[in-house]
Amino acid sequence: MTRLNRSADCGNSPKNKMVEDIGIALEMRDAEYVSSILDSEAVWSYTSSITNAAEKILATLNSLDKPVALTIDHVISHGKIGAVNGFSEHGRGEQRFCHIIEFTSTKCNRVKRIESYGG
Repeated sequence: MTRLNRSADCGNSPKNKMVEDIGIALEMRDAEYVSSILDSEAVWSYTSSITNAAEKILATLNSLDKPVALTIDHVISHGKIGAVNGFSEHGRGEQRFCHIIEFTSTKCNRVKRIESYGG
């Protein structure tokens, strides 16, 4: 089971919590949760690849290894954009990450685009 350390940034902000939950789901390879919040036309840009369409995003997510530990450093949100960063441990050292998440609206309930860095 993966050890998880959440950020202290979420406090009273439901948007920050949503952004943190998405970042955790991406790092933990939780395709079920990610599928529940992806817009059908969502795009995921990571490392040197761009994956579009929810089915391809989920297939890519399922092909990645899960961390043994995950720490969220910071979470921010403003309008339709949010960002979460931290580090994950995969048994071969730490990997830093940052996910920038664009929602379809300011309600922040459907993800339009994800830009991922690190890992």
